[in-house]
Amino acid sequence: MTERFMAALRHSGDVSTARRWAQRQVEAFRWDPAWRPDPAAVALVVSELVTNAQRHVGGPIGLSLALDVRRLRIAVSDDSRRRPVEQSPEAGRVGGHGLRIVARLTGAWGVTLRGTGKQVWADLVAPDPVPAPVPG
Repeated sequence: MTERFMAALRHSGDVSTARRWAQRQVEAFRWDPAWRPDPAAVALVVSELVTNAQRHVGGPIGLSLALDVRRLRIAVSDDSRRRPVEQSPEAGRVGGHGLRIVARLTGAWGVTLRGTGKQVWADLVAPDPVPAPVPG
């Protein structure tokens, strides 16, 4: 597993910087030949998680990527222990859809409390190989 870190994302313009940084890390990694994370999904998950941390927490935010040949974990850390909540959709409401988007694009997402803050993570995972039919 390879880990990459980007720290001190504080301003709204940092979202695009984080997105570009994550895409470069993903492009440079040697993935399993049968699978590579969708760059658009990586960009969207990074954008949603960093934006949520900026909007609801403020302060310093860190972004990390844990790259493995069959999994990419995107994690955003902040200084709040308040857990994010996936909201139900409401017609006409602007915002509040970020975690629903993350949940649909990834295999799983969650929250890990750490010290005085937390880390919100999401995993993009290679699909399981389809088993070969049994002759008979």
